Amino acid sequence: MFTVMIVDDEPKLRLGLQTLIPWQGLGYEIMGTAASGKEALRIVEEQVPDVMLVDIRMPGMDGLQLLQEIRRRDLDTHAIVLSGYADFEYARQALQYGVEGYLLKPVNKEELSALLQKLHGKISAQRLEKAVQQEANSREWTVYSLLSGSHDLESVSLDELAESLGMDWPQYQVVLIAFPGLHPEEDERIRSFRDRLVAAYAADGQGVVLYFAPYTVLLLGKTLAGDFRRADLYRELQMLSGEIRTQMDVAAGETVQELQKIPDSFRTARSLLDRSFFFDKGKLLTPETPESYRQAVSVSTDISLLDGEKVSFRLYYLVDVGHAEAIHSLLDETAAQMVIQGKGETEIRDRFFYLANETLRKTSPRLWSESIYPGEPTQFLAGIYNQRSIRDLVGYVAAVMERLARCADYTSRDNEMKRMLDFIDRHHYENLRLEMLAELFNYSSSYLGQLFKSHTGEYFNAYLDKVRIDKAKELLTQGMKVYEVAEKVGYSNVNYFHNKFKKIEGQSPSSYQKKQ
Repeated sequence: MFTVMIVDDEPKLRLGLQTLIPWQGLGYEIMGTAASGKEALRIVEEQVPDVMLVDIRMPGMDGLQLLQEIRRRDLDTHAIVLSGYADFEYARQALQYGVEGYLLKPVNKEELSALLQKLHGKISAQRLEKAVQQEANSREWTVYSLLSGSHDLESVSLDELAESLGMDWPQYQVVLIAFPGLHPEEDERIRSFRDRLVAAYAADGQGVVLYFAPYTVLLLGKTLAGDFRRADLYRELQMLSGEIRTQMDVAAGETVQELQKIPDSFRTARSLLDRSFFFDKGKLLTPETPESYRQAVSVSTDISLLDGEKVSFRLYYLVDVGHAEAIHSLLDETAAQMVIQGKGETEIRDRFFYLANETLRKTSPRLWSESIYPGEPTQFLAGIYNQRSIRDLVGYVAAVMERLARCADYTSRDNEMKRMLDFIDRHHYENLRLEMLAELFNYSSSYLGQLFKSHTGEYFNAYLDKVRIDKAKELLTQGMKVYEVAEKVGYSNVNYFHNKFKKIEGQSPSSYQKKQ
């Protein structure tokens, strides 16, 4: 954990920052607070924090004077400046002292958390660099310096260095191993994994293992030729990782012929890990690995699956009528169209959260209780952001929606036509169409129209109008205004409602209301 000091003369802000930010989750712990620059200096004389959050405006010694004194004393700490004033002159002066960021009050939680996360990686890299500098001619330092760009390629012959270190291999390939959600520099399980990796792949001189934040790097002198070799490596890495294997992502970069070109292989592997959400889990990623949903699903053309409102409308109806078998297909097609359109991971997660949340909001709480889901709806929704791949995300949401649909499926106690009429009765105020019902209940439109006429003696639209007018009569009896009733039962045009009512009831809505 890296230590943090909060320096601000406002007690509420000091307390607020301690509780607002998930410090431990970001890899930090609060070592203390100070109400002034002088108090902060007294504390750092005993312990220098890794990070200081400093307010610009404070009585006595202000934030800029504190930063100046810290730099004069050459203290090894990183500073983030907070200010209630959008003053660019203050920002310019603060930047002279090497601050990591300048944030305006009130502090935005997401913005500060993102800055702290970025700073965590920077501090980790700096510490590692200091450590490995003590072994300037080691294999690990050579690889690290090439990946970080700190190696002076003109001052030394890499061919000679590779030969002296026993790294004059015919080919090189970088394999990156990541554990999303874990802190590699803090987690003892990851350190143990790296030790086992060194014993398995570096002890014989045919590989190099090092930590390059946030990745464990495995540089291979024997490249991964063929699917069997790649699958074999992935299985071995899973075995070595032990209990944390379920959180492991692995990617191999391109094969290069020269030591100085290993950064190219590294960049390829890193780009794959950056997009790991779009790949199926359980395999080693390579430039040849196909992305999930890129070409696997034929996308429906009858609705735009990029229109979140239309898809949520369809998903809710599928749940409501108990059409569980169609839910996964709808979500698969939604994911496929978003991938094909180039939507990012965040946008896809947000869209699936919206679809699930809208469905739960409209669905009867009874269905949730009957679904016997091990948790509350809020826990299920939060889990959307914990799914590691797009296919996991689709399966996670689909499984719960299918649970709800099966609880809503009452075909065992009613025939399908009664089920359909009940659906119309409950959704009469919405934009119902015969074509939509046909798709929900898996009929052709023409056949359903005939079936409907045979069962009710009326065509679909006429039946729907009668249901709406019956509902309107109930509302008029309660004293609701005519234009309000029209909208409430599904007619956007009050004149159209007036004509329909008079045609069916033989009198106008207002006349009916007066008689009642």
